Amino acid sequence: MDEQVSLHQTDGTLEVEGPDAPIRIIWDRWGVPHAQTASARDAFFAQGYCMGQERGWQIELYRHMAHGRAASLLNKGLLRIDRMNRTLGFGRDAALEWEDQSDDARLILQAYADGINAAIAVGPAPVEFALLEHEMQPWSPVDSLAILKMVSANLQWSTKIGNAEVAARLGIDALQALIPDVPADGALIAPAGSSWANGRHAFADALADLEAEPGTRRGSLDGSNCWVIDGEHTASGKPLVVGDPHLAFSVPPQWYLMHMQCPEFLVAGPCNPGYPGPVYYGHNTQIAWTMTHAQGDRWDVYRERIERNGTGPGAKWLDGVEPLQRRDEVIEIRGEEPVTQIVWSTRHGPVVQGDPETDDEVLTAKFGLSDPCHDFDGMLPIFTSDNIHDARTGFQRYDSISGNYCFADQRGNIGYQYTGRVPVRDAKLTPVSGWDGEHEWQGDVPADELPQDLNPDRGVIITANNRTTTPDYPYYLTFSQTPYRADRLRELLQGRDDWSPNDMPQIQSDQTSIHARFIAQRVSSADVDGEAADLKSMLANWDGHLAIDSTAGLLYQELCQQIIGRTVRPYFDAPARLPEGSADELRILHEQLRTDSSLMLSEGVSWDNVIGESLVAAGETLAERYGADRAKWRYGDAHSVTWRHNLGRDPERAARFNVGDFAKGGDGNTPNNATGLVHQPADHGVSYRQIFDLSSLNGARIVLPPGNSGRPDSPHYSDHMEKWLNMEYFPLYIEWDDIEANSEGSLTLTPAL
Repeated sequence: MDEQVSLHQTDGTLEVEGPDAPIRIIWDRWGVPHAQTASARDAFFAQGYCMGQERGWQIELYRHMAHGRAASLLNKGLLRIDRMNRTLGFGRDAALEWEDQSDDARLILQAYADGINAAIAVGPAPVEFALLEHEMQPWSPVDSLAILKMVSANLQWSTKIGNAEVAARLGIDALQALIPDVPADGALIAPAGSSWANGRHAFADALADLEAEPGTRRGSLDGSNCWVIDGEHTASGKPLVVGDPHLAFSVPPQWYLMHMQCPEFLVAGPCNPGYPGPVYYGHNTQIAWTMTHAQGDRWDVYRERIERNGTGPGAKWLDGVEPLQRRDEVIEIRGEEPVTQIVWSTRHGPVVQGDPETDDEVLTAKFGLSDPCHDFDGMLPIFTSDNIHDARTGFQRYDSISGNYCFADQRGNIGYQYTGRVPVRDAKLTPVSGWDGEHEWQGDVPADELPQDLNPDRGVIITANNRTTTPDYPYYLTFSQTPYRADRLRELLQGRDDWSPNDMPQIQSDQTSIHARFIAQRVSSADVDGEAADLKSMLANWDGHLAIDSTAGLLYQELCQQIIGRTVRPYFDAPARLPEGSADELRILHEQLRTDSSLMLSEGVSWDNVIGESLVAAGETLAERYGADRAKWRYGDAHSVTWRHNLGRDPERAARFNVGDFAKGGDGNTPNNATGLVHQPADHGVSYRQIFDLSSLNGARIVLPPGNSGRPDSPHYSDHMEKWLNMEYFPLYIEWDDIEANSEGSLTLTPAL
């Protein structure tokens, strides 16, 4: 059965249920579909049809994940994820959200669902379905809303529980090291050394499973780069719009390229499997946009005091007690008996830690997107706008999407808009009391008061998941983020007024880490001798460039882990909030060294002592792994990338479904991003690149690894891989003469009689 070939029709005429008029779809030689339709409704139908044909497996997996049914599709290994997602209730909230959608949003979502269902009906089914003996059921607009809610969740509630664990065990100094924004007099959930709130981190295993599952990595680690340059600083006099999102290295990729044209609009760019787009990156005929994840904090965790009587548990609220609500969620498991997940909820949200039937205190999680969102009301205004001012009003309607959007128009304007619903409340980075009414939300930050910037004098806007606001901004939006990629981009994008599209690949390919540069300088100044001094000399004058053939780059990576293993990791004792190899560990190391803090040092030990020991240990580890000849040490031998498929874990199927392994430079702090533990394949990084030139949007430069098709037997499953590795691009055409000249197939969908 593994030899079954699964390809869909891309030529001729095909009768399908659903469209209002004939739809023409041309697939170009890069595997990108271009749809020409008679209405906006049919444009979204065409998008759903193409998505259903080429990403059927992926959207089915995402649907099962969002509704908490993944274990029924794959295996018991996803049960903990299902338990968490059923508890958080993405599917239930999406069903209520569908009832609250506008006519335009309902048209978009229903047409998209109809297109997917037409693809299901005509087949062929994805090869994964045959291997799992699975039959896909009809798609619903609620499924799209549930997926958007899941991918927008970001799960800061788990971070806040982890923060509290750190604070309870180690005190305010530890929390300040972990999160620089914590004030010195910040209130702690419990004094250092005490126990609290029923022990173990809630859903810790589920979060670990989510990290490990290809294509489903949670948003806390997602990063991106984007920038816009105004026409006064470009050779053409028109803006440039550049971006590259950083997501899990998964196949099928988490983007699907498409171009749609109808009387109402023309739009092109990468779409998200499971819901209409392009939302995050794209262009029409007059404007273009790019973004990074703003990681807005839409969660709070509440401590609930529980009282029990004959009618069941209740939560204290002001002077009374409110009964908890209970629902029983039956979760199906492939090949096994179903299990029941009991979900308790208070006025704040579901219980995520503790058992109200036995515990006197539990934790609940309140989600700012549980109430209906209206993202798709912003889509048509963006698609039809001809200037950034009108487009900005569309971006402001994005409730779910926490984004740093950068955009430009052909008139030469550039702009920035923070998007996404964020509740008004104090910055509470640990759980708060839920019984006294002191921490209730006061509505949402008004859209017009979210951060924005239009035509700044500096002529360029850069975002790379760095800090969004200055300390005087009146609202709390999110935790602090690392500045390294943004600082490097500022170095590269200054001092010129003649930028062209040809300059942008060099910036997107940059593999210099400001973090690495600092560590090398600090190590070079350390007072060490003997073997440590010999190894230290390898970092002298190193600029932090993490090229594949860099010897210093390999030493830097191993050295950081050795230093962290002697300081940061023992200090925090590896709580759930600080997983091994995380960006937090590297940032904390940087700050501890920069400030010469003794917080994480043993008594009588200096940083130079630690650096000396770590250099020797790093040298021994690298010699054991890569040989005693240091001249042959190469960063690329320890740092590679593989695009992983959910079925590729089976060794017998890995060659068919996975793509890789390829040596790769860069790391999590370089613009050309590839994040992972040293000596292990990177699992996270640049998932798409775009360079949009507003002087000519036809043929915009893009690349999507490993390929646009999700069918393993398609020639477009991994045909973009070499281009991505070599920093090459291909054109995204929107003019039909160019599209037809590069056509690989032309299909007409006709309405069934």
